[in-house]
Amino acid sequence: MKTNIILNKGWQLLLLVALTALVYACKKNDPNEGLEEPRLFKPSRISIKTTQSSAKITWTAPLLTSNLKLSYATEFSQDSTFATSEFSLQTDTAGVTVDDDKLKVRKKYYVRIKTLSTNNQPESNWLVSSSFSISGEQLFLPIRELEIKETQVTLRWKPTTGLNKITLTRDGGNTMDYTISGTEGTTGVKLITGLDAGVKYTAEIYEGVKSKGILTFNTLSPTVYAVTLNPGDDIVAAVNAAANDAIIGLNPGTYSAGTSVFTLLQKSVTLKSTSGNPLDTKINFREFTLRGTGAGIKLDGVELDGTPSGSLYFINLTGVLADAELASFAPVVINNSIVHGATTSFLRANRGAAAGSYKMDYITVNNSIVYDIGSTLGYTFFHLDKLQFNALNITKSTFYNIGRALLTCSTVIPSTPPVVTVDYCTFNYFGASTNYVFMDANANPVRFNMTNSIIANVPRVGATVNAVTIRATGTGSGVVFNNNNTFNFVNTNGGSALTFPATITTQANNQTVNLNWVSTTDNFTLPATSPLRTASTAGAPIGDPRWTY
Repeated sequence: MKTNIILNKGWQLLLLVALTALVYACKKNDPNEGLEEPRLFKPSRISIKTTQSSAKITWTAPLLTSNLKLSYATEFSQDSTFATSEFSLQTDTAGVTVDDDKLKVRKKYYVRIKTLSTNNQPESNWLVSSSFSISGEQLFLPIRELEIKETQVTLRWKPTTGLNKITLTRDGGNTMDYTISGTEGTTGVKLITGLDAGVKYTAEIYEGVKSKGILTFNTLSPTVYAVTLNPGDDIVAAVNAAANDAIIGLNPGTYSAGTSVFTLLQKSVTLKSTSGNPLDTKINFREFTLRGTGAGIKLDGVELDGTPSGSLYFINLTGVLADAELASFAPVVINNSIVHGATTSFLRANRGAAAGSYKMDYITVNNSIVYDIGSTLGYTFFHLDKLQFNALNITKSTFYNIGRALLTCSTVIPSTPPVVTVDYCTFNYFGASTNYVFMDANANPVRFNMTNSIIANVPRVGATVNAVTIRATGTGSGVVFNNNNTFNFVNTNGGSALTFPATITTQANNQTVNLNWVSTTDNFTLPATSPLRTASTAGAPIGDPRWTY
């Protein structure tokens, strides 16, 4: 009997342990165990999607409240601790959209959200987001390099009504407001003067108190002129008398060399307009002759017309006493200029005795317009047969009616391949005499890169060019032809489309949109709806930027 009592109590004890474990297991698996009502009532999973001018904030409704009609409070702050609040909003949905009427552009914000109390539930705890910001609209267009001066800048934007001011902030300094008139707002351009040279500025454009665009720029450093000339002064004598690396300033007007040649004898000189505007400062030239080691030329902000003086060559390289002399020339730089009216060649550098007799570090043509060059078709535009150079940079420029081909460098033997870069340029109407229309490097190593450019109407009327655009067969050569547009680009009028060498390195994203230019076209503005306005490697317009706005 005693044994039965012990066994009976043992089973009771085991049953009690099992029930205790079951209760504990149920409590442990209860998802609501330990959660106070405000925590159960709390929203979750904040999602923020921003545009230029707004932020859409959404969140997940609290658990176990699907049948309740809830309201939420949202609070916005630029401080993650919410010590100060910018503004608050209340909503009956699990989301809210805030625009630039309340959000300041390019400022970091946080938002916190809580569920408001109901008849039988208290308000929840706050849920805090990570930081976010809106970039703001960008009405400003990129500043043209040639419109940035030492003490002024031209700002352009997408024509818009309602714009009222531009605020300019000097780096580390004061701010200045410039009123935008109704006419300026709809034309999209304003000239700002009275700036300091060599200074970084930030410009911001406004509609009321809303920022509608921002950009930064640096005014040009001040130029120290060795001498400043006025129309009627003897410009040839000034160049001949100038010291090496002298900068000669030209006040607006026309300067004539007559039949005299500008001779740069073992020195480099800069001719620069004081206005920075090639439309108001003109030089009638016969030739710029670079003689011997150290000879170079830089031209900035001027128009150069060879027609009155019967120019054959724009720039001509020679030795000091004889063509065959060895010479290491200083660079040639053409910036923000207009060049026209040389009947034979833009730059001739083939008078050396052998390949590499002449040397030059680099040649640059930037932000310039060049036309009516090489009408005799006897030489190439860049005729560099005997010049060993490291780089030829042709950027943001326009060329039309420029002779039989762009570049010849077929007897150059450099120790490392020179690099030819053509980027954001517009070409129209050139090519003749069965030449390789872009480049003939023969068996020498050259790296040729043409990108973001428009090439039209090759060859000239009645002429023929080689069926292949480039010859560069030397070891180490490379050809890149990307994001360009060609049309009427054939080996002879009505002939077959021009091709690229089989060894081309890259050929991608090119188009053949016909812009209806002809041989006499001199205005190359892209149509407003042209697909070429988004065809560049940066999603911007291709061709010389001056023709896009």
